[in-house]
Amino acid sequence: MKEELEQLIGLEVVENEPLKNHTTFRVGGPARYFVKVESKAQLLAALRAAHTKKLAFFILGGGSNVLVADKGFDGLVIKTLPGDFVIKEDLVTAFSGSILLKMIREATKNNLGGLEFAGNIPGTVGGGVRGNCGAYGKGVGDFVKQVEAICLDETGIGLKVFQKDECEFAYRESIFKQNPDWVIAEVVFELSPADFAEESLHKMDEEWQQRCAKQPLDTPSAGCTFKNINFDAKEHEKYTGWQTNGKLAAGKFIEEADLKGMKIGGAMISDKHANFIINFDNATADDIVQLISLVKTRVRNQFGVQFEEEIQYIGF
Repeated sequence: MKEELEQLIGLEVVENEPLKNHTTFRVGGPARYFVKVESKAQLLAALRAAHTKKLAFFILGGGSNVLVADKGFDGLVIKTLPGDFVIKEDLVTAFSGSILLKMIREATKNNLGGLEFAGNIPGTVGGGVRGNCGAYGKGVGDFVKQVEAICLDETGIGLKVFQKDECEFAYRESIFKQNPDWVIAEVVFELSPADFAEESLHKMDEEWQQRCAKQPLDTPSAGCTFKNINFDAKEHEKYTGWQTNGKLAAGKFIEEADLKGMKIGGAMISDKHANFIINFDNATADDIVQLISLVKTRVRNQFGVQFEEEIQYIGF
């Protein structure tokens, strides 16, 4: 099978590649097959190969925001490498594997504004758009003009262009997240002319320092574990004082439930930021899943709030 995949894709395919080496959690078993791509053409070839050989596939970007099972993934993992992005007038066109924060900083240097709020969010363009990542009440989907995706179904595989209003962006959601067989290949962002590049870059650097002070960025994690809660004045009346930008911070509930520092095996709820589960001592995926379950149960029982994970489960 390895040789057949290599012939179909035109790239080296590795067998039994440990996925813990490619995720920010540093957790996860092996991929049955693993290939790296750095362009839309290579991504399309890899997906066609998976479709032809009837293999399950998973697109792995920067490796944040995912939890891979201890048994690994029985299929083809397609790792997107950082690709090119092109800045022309007020448009930025980027391959899905492009590093989001690098693209944003380059756009800022070219006096294009709008995405500065996401200038320190790790991960790739594809992953960021798929999950509509964001901060401070904003999402990257707000600045998307169009998305070119590779769509697979029973009849075959092909490219389709989605305009912004077809992407169904919502808080940490998009149509691509709801349809795993629609793979983002390229994104066009529409930004606004700005003449404060130096000031914006300085603010991004300051914000990064603040993140380092508040978040456990020196320890393996997937980033924030749970989505914040959309604030509803009636349903969450007693938590009115907790809301920020229309959201209730998941970390606030975890902290109030006295769960900071809670450990299961090598996994721990960070005592620096309660919405981070960290791999402090060779944690297994099972350790982390158990800790996630404990948090969800405790918060639901104590506050009547149902958490949803931000992280994506792979191979479970």
